[in-house]
Amino acid sequence: MNAKSNIQTVLDILKRKFPGSVVRVNGKEELDEHYSPDERSGSRIKVEIITEYFRDLPLLEQHKMVHTALENSMQINGGFIHALTIKTRSNK
Repeated sequence: MNAKSNIQTVLDILKRKFPGSVVRVNGKEELDEHYSPDERSGSRIKVEIITEYFRDLPLLEQHKMVHTALENSMQINGGFIHALTIKTRSNK
């Protein structure tokens, strides 16, 4: 996989897990045709999610939900994500 497909994979996973939510990966909600990240940006992922699914949940629980969604993509499990930064909040 290359960096662009890694980022697209994370976007796809999180949009399926949190439908109707604002999901940004490395600052992007969608990857345009000419988006060309450097290779490091495919393994160092920054996620921002704004969703009603996090309403009334403590921050730790919100982050656990994101980790669970991405667990198969983490290097420790044979995936491509080396470092994951998570920013979450409820939209309500």
